[in-house]
Amino acid sequence: MKKIIATILTSFLIFGCTNKKAENYFESMNTFMKVQCYGENAEEANKVAQKYIGELEATISATKPESNLYKANHANGNQVEITQQAADLINFTLDICKKTDGALNCCLYPVTSLWGFTKKQYKVPSDEEIARLMPLTDFNNVKLNGTKIQLLPGMMLDLGAVGKGFAGDEAAKLMKEYGIKSALLDLGGNIQTIGKKPDGSDWTIGIKSPFGKSPIGILKINNQAVITSAGYERFFQDENGKKYIHIFDGRTGRPVENEVLSATAICESGTYGDALSTSLFVMGVEKSIDFWKKYNDFDFIIITKDNKLYITKKAAKKFTLNYDDYKDLEVILVK
Repeated sequence: MKKIIATILTSFLIFGCTNKKAENYFESMNTFMKVQCYGENAEEANKVAQKYIGELEATISATKPESNLYKANHANGNQVEITQQAADLINFTLDICKKTDGALNCCLYPVTSLWGFTKKQYKVPSDEEIARLMPLTDFNNVKLNGTKIQLLPGMMLDLGAVGKGFAGDEAAKLMKEYGIKSALLDLGGNIQTIGKKPDGSDWTIGIKSPFGKSPIGILKINNQAVITSAGYERFFQDENGKKYIHIFDGRTGRPVENEVLSATAICESGTYGDALSTSLFVMGVEKSIDFWKKYNDFDFIIITKDNKLYITKKAAKKFTLNYDDYKDLEVILVK
């Protein structure tokens, strides 16, 4: 009996030491964030992650004068030296822009500024104004050679479509260096997980409903990112009540108007998931399915205006629909 008690006590002490919980709430990248992790160095890991995310914003922000991106955007066509980290992220984003045929466009900043989304001073520009600026949004004109970048005069990069996902990836790497094997990062709705929960079960992630009710369902994940793009939270209306959302079609310079209400990407990389969620929203259902079949390195959930939910086969195995509130929703398995 003494041996059994001693074994239980030892196990309890080991569990207690290695599964300390730390939870931080903070604001960065213009949104609220929450980081929770478990491990012997949980408190220190959380502080390091929070500090890192704040420093990263100062590196890749399009509006902070000290950032790499700001300097490139305001170099008037001259070549600028940037950090390897910024160069890697820009190179990755340009690759996604090309793969999506411009559905994602990291050079759209001059046009989004024209619409007033950058400073919340909204207006509907004329067709002529948009046409005048669109030549400045061709991402093929970005010259990136190692850590040297050069933009045409008037061009501006914006990494907002990948920034939070990248922050999640990099913060997770740092936390792992502190021995963290179980963590959940909620970066303004961008979910990034390390391992499973301390009890060995998957993390349970609620998928927000674009219909303004309870969550559409729950998704079980581990070691993955879950990132959603939707237009129902950030938008403005003109004098006639027409709604313009903050997600732009990189090929037209206009807010997206299609059948999609929300697009959720599920994959290992938060950076990739962030880029994908925007791209899927812009591409619409059919082109998103084609893109998924071509690359097959992610999963998705897309909800449309005609009350349909499209979900890839792997994600479907981990997804539970909130049937009580959404029994009329048609679920379509993509395979």
